[in-house]
Amino acid sequence: MSQFNNFTPDSSLNWTLTLKALADENRLQIVHELLKEEASVQDLANNLGIKMYNISKHLKILENGGLVQKKKDGVHRIYHITESFRSRLSKDNQVLDLGCCKFIFGKAEQ
Repeated sequence: MSQFNNFTPDSSLNWTLTLKALADENRLQIVHELLKEEASVQDLANNLGIKMYNISKHLKILENGGLVQKKKDGVHRIYHITESFRSRLSKDNQVLDLGCCKFIFGKAEQ
């Protein structure tokens, strides 16, 4: 069994999976939305203009990368940013510092 199969959201972040999860513009948009507030697949689809099916696929990759977790709320699943991922964010949730690189979630200044 590889080290990746043992990864859980509660363990320290696995940078390979994290970088893979962040390597897509739609997933970055999803993370940016979830930094504001937790949301369901339908909420994310409505806010981002992305089909629910695609949101679900992206959320699965983000979940495997340890960036998001879900909780059950009736028939809905509500997604939120994991604590281990959030601990790498700046206080304003706009910069993710991985040590090797930084992701800036805010809008670039002109």
